Amino acid sequence: MTKNLLLPAFAVMALLATPAAADGLNVTVDGIRNAKGNIVILVFDDARAFDSLDVWSAIGYAQIPSRKGSVSHAFANLNAGPYAVLLFHDENKDENLNMTATKLLEGLGSTGAPNPEDEPDFKAASVWPGDVRVRIHYDQ
Repeated sequence: MTKNLLLPAFAVMALLATPAAADGLNVTVDGIRNAKGNIVILVFDDARAFDSLDVWSAIGYAQIPSRKGSVSHAFANLNAGPYAVLLFHDENKDENLNMTATKLLEGLGSTGAPNPEDEPDFKAASVWPGDVRVRIHYDQ
């Protein structure tokens, strides 16, 4: 009889110990300087693709209208991880990150890069599904 009472209790404890299913990867971009153009977000699940900036191997891609301050985008189908996020502010809408030989002309950001000089590899940039904030950096 005691055995029958313990089984439901173990079942409830097992359910409580199971992690909740993720609601995808929700990326918020902070520090956008103006409302010109689009914010381009690329999500990678492969270290080699991220580290070599192979944009064609990104598993998540979004172009969203820019807005001064911050914008967000949800990748609802990205629930596994780890992921690394690379993004840029395409102010002139040419779908390229514009730069000179010595400086960026548009903003750039990545997970694992809280400072403008940071260049994280995939391991340092890795995040898991859930809410992620990325600061975009501009050369002044």
